[in-house]
Amino acid sequence: MIDLENAHPAIVKEQEKSKKHKAGIVARYQTFCAKQEKQGVLWYLIPLMTLPTIVMPASIMAMSYFSGYMAFIGISTLLFFANITLTIAEQPVKTKVTFYLLTVLFHVLVPVIAFSFELFSF
Repeated sequence: MIDLENAHPAIVKEQEKSKKHKAGIVARYQTFCAKQEKQGVLWYLIPLMTLPTIVMPASIMAMSYFSGYMAFIGISTLLFFANITLTIAEQPVKTKVTFYLLTVLFHVLVPVIAFSFELFSF
């Protein structure tokens, strides 16, 4: 182990960089959410604008070719209104960002899974 008190400044700087890179994805996500606390209105507008204009239409159109289409539309609509309700209920930004990302992940993964089931079914 290097004694950082007596080490050259370049070595100290390199050690600090390596500590930053060792931070896991959860720690980086928590740091990102903490930085976004002042952007509460932005995290209201992002789901309000992107979900009904980009994410939902693309995934609903993709799901229209597979079974479970009506259930997917119902769940998709509920997730959209849940994102809006989180803002109205004044939840922390971390909650809003997490739920938005889970909603987008749902809208991406379900059509991919449906396609793969259709592709590999006999």
